[in-house]
Amino acid sequence: FVILAAPAQTSRRLLAEAVDGWVDAADWPAAASVEIVTLVLDAPALDAAPRGTGVLVAADTDGVTAKALTHSTAKWAWLAERAAPRHVVRLSYGRAGEPSPLDGLTDDEVARLAVADASALLGVPIEQRMLRASGRTAWRDALSHASLGQRDRVRQLEDALAAEPTIEATGSWIAGTGLASVVPHAHDTAHRVRHRALHLDGIA
Repeated sequence: FVILAAPAQTSRRLLAEAVDGWVDAADWPAAASVEIVTLVLDAPALDAAPRGTGVLVAADTDGVTAKALTHSTAKWAWLAERAAPRHVVRLSYGRAGEPSPLDGLTDDEVARLAVADASALLGVPIEQRMLRASGRTAWRDALSHASLGQRDRVRQLEDALAAEPTIEATGSWIAGTGLASVVPHAHDTAHRVRHRALHLDGIA
């Protein structure tokens, strides 16, 4: 039994060779390089959650590089309790079909850019001196499940995998982005493999 949990491009290539009845479609969306920048801020003006839990940014917005912002301590009460009185803000960078705007930037340069973007998007003055910590996490092979026809593409792959009892695949490129999608999909995938293994061994 094999569970394939590799990046989208690698998985698609391997599955095209291993799974009968499924031919990798050329119209799958191009992978995007997405980077998440997390800021921990001493910014009392954010206590009022001026933009609620976050915002999405149109591609042609002037003066902002981020494509989305999540005010994490406004969204999750458990995080607000642990971080208080500070705030945690996460910004997302990188759009499908475009190079990452953070490529080549140092961690300090990225932090300064993110602070400026957060200030513009949240509509409150946020200065560099308010930054207490920052971090960046890159996802180099992300696929958008909002792409036209993506559900049908995934369904065709799942149908082909269902007919091949020894191979399973999991990951955000199939399940959708976010822990709420990826973790349950991975659990279900492992459960199916375990069930099949027990069944073939005559235990179940």
